[in-house]
Amino acid sequence: MPEPSPSPFHFNLAWLLAYLLFLALIAGGVFYGRSRALAIYGSGEAQAEWDTWRADAKKMAEAPHPVKRRIPGSAEPPALVLMRDYFAICLGGSLVLSTVLFGTFMVLVRGAMASGKPFDDRSPHQ
Repeated sequence: MPEPSPSPFHFNLAWLLAYLLFLALIAGGVFYGRSRALAIYGSGEAQAEWDTWRADAKKMAEAPHPVKRRIPGSAEPPALVLMRDYFAICLGGSLVLSTVLFGTFMVLVRGAMASGKPFDDRSPHQ
């Protein structure tokens, strides 16, 4: 007598739990990255380093070189601006792209597992 296959409900519940765990890990990573960026680039020392870099970049842009350097336009470190002013966009984008990645992975795995029969080699024998 063949073993009963697991019900689709349990299988879908497992995928849902895996998806929620995956999203929680992604969101946690983005929040952790934000806290690190604010701690590192939000200090006065980091701002002083950024101002020094901008001044050096301005000098390099004015000097005759084969490659023209652009002066950074941001008055603050870009990582600070990204994680402070555009955090919601970063979080939303991360969750959307992670959802697409997880959905693709789920479809591939479910498709591979759906065929309950063994491989049928139909190639001509040589």
